[in-house]
Amino acid sequence: MDDRSEWKGRPPMSVRAGRVAPHDRATGLRTLLPATPVARVVTGVAVAGAAGLAVTVWAARVLPIGSPAVRLSWLHGVGLMAVLVALTCVAELVAVRLRHADDAVEELTLLDPMVLLNGMLLAPVAAVGVSLTGIVLAYALRRRALVKAVFNLGTYALASSVLVLLARTLAGADGRLDPELVIGMTAGTAGFVAVNETTMSFLLAALGAGTVRELIREDRRLTGFTFVATTAMAATALSIAVYTPLFLPVTVLPAAAMTYAYRAAATGNEARRRSGHVLTYSRVLSGGVGEERALVAFLELARDGFFADQAIAVLDTGLAHTLLPAPRTGSGPDGFEDSGRAHLVPAGGPAAPLHRELLARCPDSASLLEGELPPGWAQGMVAPLVADGTRIGAVALGWSRSDRRRVGDLAVFGSLAASLAGALTQARQLARLVEESSKLRSVTDLSSDGILVLDGQGRVMLWNPALEVLTEIREDVAVGRPLGELLVSRAREGHVVDAFAVGRALLSPASPHATVELHVVRPGGEVRSVSCAHAGRFDECGRLVRDVVIVHDLTREKRVERLKSDFIATVSHELRTPVTPIKGYAEILRQRWDTMSEEKRVKALDVIADRAAHLGRLVEDLLLASKISTDNEPVHSIVAGSGYLEELAARAAEDFGAERDRLRLVPAAEPVRVECDHTRVVQILTNLLSNALKYSGPGEPVEVAVAVRHMTGTVTVTDHGRGIPRDQLERVFEKFHRVEDPLVMSTGGSGLGLYIARHLARAMGGDLTVDSTLGQGSSFTLSLQLAGPVPVPSAGPGAGRGSGG
Repeated sequence: MDDRSEWKGRPPMSVRAGRVAPHDRATGLRTLLPATPVARVVTGVAVAGAAGLAVTVWAARVLPIGSPAVRLSWLHGVGLMAVLVALTCVAELVAVRLRHADDAVEELTLLDPMVLLNGMLLAPVAAVGVSLTGIVLAYALRRRALVKAVFNLGTYALASSVLVLLARTLAGADGRLDPELVIGMTAGTAGFVAVNETTMSFLLAALGAGTVRELIREDRRLTGFTFVATTAMAATALSIAVYTPLFLPVTVLPAAAMTYAYRAAATGNEARRRSGHVLTYSRVLSGGVGEERALVAFLELARDGFFADQAIAVLDTGLAHTLLPAPRTGSGPDGFEDSGRAHLVPAGGPAAPLHRELLARCPDSASLLEGELPPGWAQGMVAPLVADGTRIGAVALGWSRSDRRRVGDLAVFGSLAASLAGALTQARQLARLVEESSKLRSVTDLSSDGILVLDGQGRVMLWNPALEVLTEIREDVAVGRPLGELLVSRAREGHVVDAFAVGRALLSPASPHATVELHVVRPGGEVRSVSCAHAGRFDECGRLVRDVVIVHDLTREKRVERLKSDFIATVSHELRTPVTPIKGYAEILRQRWDTMSEEKRVKALDVIADRAAHLGRLVEDLLLASKISTDNEPVHSIVAGSGYLEELAARAAEDFGAERDRLRLVPAAEPVRVECDHTRVVQILTNLLSNALKYSGPGEPVEVAVAVRHMTGTVTVTDHGRGIPRDQLERVFEKFHRVEDPLVMSTGGSGLGLYIARHLARAMGGDLTVDSTLGQGSSFTLSLQLAGPVPVPSAGPGAGRGSGG
């Protein structure tokens, strides 16, 4: 059997079942498993062969065809039969294994002409028996698989029977070489070739190669050529045997020449096929595959390219692989020489001792394995893997039967092993590079500081995620662009600078490190203070090759420093304000107690008490602000309850004594009851009223309006003072923030009141907001959640339902 290859040079040879190389192909016999269609074909061919033998025996008894078509005067009887059996066996054994581009393998023999000669020189039954006997002997010597032997014997039994019956029926019985004999030989050969072609087509159809009709049509030219060549060779040998037997050995020469030509063609075909595998492997390696992928690709290439049964590789790292055929099922039609689906056996498995042995026995160059071979190996070839003068492993191929290895095979195998060694070295280097790159990338990605890498011209090569957050510029936008065009930077003095140029001016081969402080302007206009630590790398000519910059955001640190300075200035000023009069009046009382009138002593003590209370409130605000920053103190300080905003606003206004006349309370149409802590609401409103009176001109009124807006109760304190700049509307609620410069401020205050007030409002489920127009005044609004409806309380003293004045 063959795999329907397109090779056309096989006319005088019989084509038999061949082995298929290890690649999945629907038309290859290696896919032949215990499948029902194939089993039916093999069984049917065997039955047909037996039927052909029975018909031949019957015809020899009934029809006048019991004698040979041609008689040899110099050899006959048992001697002739023995010679023909031997020649038939030799014709079957002398085969050329030809592998095709589709990975199919066919064996070409001289069996067809020999079967035709048997049919002409022997009686029908003897001719079929001699042909089958010679084939069986050849199969026994070659240890053919049983299922293949059954199929081939069935085919040849049927084909030989058809050949003998047709040839003897048409050739006549006079035993002469005449036209009738030629007609008989031609008809018998045609029947023989037709039977071979038909059975092969049925088998290939069962394997899924196409329909029987398509397969026969595909090979009709090749079949015709085979028919003509087989007839011509058998007729030539028969004529020489009858008339000039002395020259009979000469008939071997055309067959030998053709066999040699076939072998040369097969060798060239294998070389071209191997070159194709090498090219494919080169493409695999050029893709930068990993160590294991390179190793597996090599083993597949080597096993398929050299038609080995097993390929083994072992490395110095302990990694070892064995490419093995798929395990046989032990039954069914898998007896055809199926190399199977390749799989890997890792180090430490059953092949581990073999790996160690191969590594120890491997010489310095590719060579055949000498001495004891691994189990199942009739022949082996081994080559070292050497990279940079160091052996890193070995590779070996094994064959289950001996065959003559050419010197070129060792050279090619050694070259492939050298390529593998180079590929493994590159793969290891690449793996180490990838690992190091991964570590570096992890560092850059997880770094809280910005990491920036620039080339010698200042173009961005690396832009880490922290830098994206800092500058609000994405990495894909930044990479490849000059830093000076990408980023707007200002020097500490305020003028615009090129961030790369500023750092580059400080770098030199003698001093490759420098630090620069800059202000980076985000796309939205926000300014961030940064510290850029440059580390330059220079080439031999002193040119900057790379600049690695660590960008640290100083904005928070600068703000904390400014807050600390403001706090010191503010607290110093605020503490000095009450302490100065306390100290002064205490000194006066100490020195003039006896000479002072009672009224003056009481007045001095009132001032000391008032300033001491002021100092106590300042300290309390500082403590509360500290608790807000650490443990969310306002939530813990709130006492849940409810109250009317008009009453709470009136209570806060009463604390301002003479200034109370400037307060104008505007109540809502209906009493506004909210969920709140009375004490904290009064504290917030007192702060708002104090600020409104403080920042308004003398005599300017302050409006306190109670209302219901968007399902919340609100108290709005409006003054007509200096107002607040728009860019500081939210900053007034920051700790220690003062709209005025702490060193030249004209009003007192610690900058904690609004900070505490907003936190208290939010702790009660409300909020504190501000709206202001510079030069016209400000409005602070306290919003709280409305409480459930309750009966309206009766008006009474302190209810605060009227104006604050």
